[in-house]
Amino acid sequence: MRNLFLSLLFTMVLLPATAQERVLFVGNSLTFYNDMPQLFEGIASDKGHEVEVQSYTIGGAGLAQLLPSDEVTRLIREERWDKVVLQPGTGESGGQSLSTAAMAQIIGQFIDMLHTTSPEAKVYLYEIGYGIPPGNGNGDYNYYLMAQGIIRDTVTRIARLAGVPFAPAGECFREHYATHHDLMLHSVFNDIHPNLAGSYLVACAIFETLFEEPVVPCRFHSTLDTSQAEYLQEVADRVVLPRREEWLMGPGEADDPDTVGISPVAQERLHIHPNPTTGLVHVDAATTEVLLFDLLGNKTRLDATGGLLDLRQCASGIYILQSGDRRQKLIITRP
Repeated sequence: MRNLFLSLLFTMVLLPATAQERVLFVGNSLTFYNDMPQLFEGIASDKGHEVEVQSYTIGGAGLAQLLPSDEVTRLIREERWDKVVLQPGTGESGGQSLSTAAMAQIIGQFIDMLHTTSPEAKVYLYEIGYGIPPGNGNGDYNYYLMAQGIIRDTVTRIARLAGVPFAPAGECFREHYATHHDLMLHSVFNDIHPNLAGSYLVACAIFETLFEEPVVPCRFHSTLDTSQAEYLQEVADRVVLPRREEWLMGPGEADDPDTVGISPVAQERLHIHPNPTTGLVHVDAATTEVLLFDLLGNKTRLDATGGLLDLRQCASGIYILQSGDRRQKLIITRP
């Protein structure tokens, strides 16, 4: 009887450790700001999930740099993980620095390494939110909506090729900014980094994606006002689970990635062809000067005399071409 009691006691002591889930976050400053993984842990704990989080972040880095690094390799080979959240860099999220196929290959190689030591571990991407360009000083929300749509398109393609779901944090941002032209989720214009409210919304979106349950109600608010935290929870609840197929969380086909994210500014499209292009583009510009933006916000002024643009000096990637108030997504590819 004494041995049985000791065995039961030993089992009870071990239960919390066995039930605890270990979650690793890999990303850059967008993950690091406001200690977003700790916000996620606070939400998960309040919702009844025992989680232990750890993060590895380098400012300005992308997954192409982070995943093959010695530190990430060590973390994967020496420790056990239940869930891993990967945050692509800004250039990777916009298809600027690497092709979606190359990104998916890097993620696939990481997953193979992860599963040698944590065979049941699940991997998720984190779709980042874009910053609000200043425009005329009050914010260019049309540009923001299109840029955020391009990020979503790109992350969707990467996730499909890699065979993983993604947390639609950026779509939660767009849910707010589509109707509220303020800076609730950012501190200043032209800064992609979220403020505390923005990081809390990211954490809500990641919680719903990883655990597939609503975040409302949640009593963990960090230092946010109760009304603000509850509003952000409701935004995540409207975006994540009701549209779970779009985030590749379950069965069914997501929307066509070539059209996702364009409708909010469809009335302002600029007609360009061919698109994708290898360099020469015909455009129905209202003036001879057009603007070319990359997804990092860099602007180039171009001469569209005769309705023809020569973009052969531009790197492969996704851009936004603007003439007056009209804009359109442009993909530049190289043979």
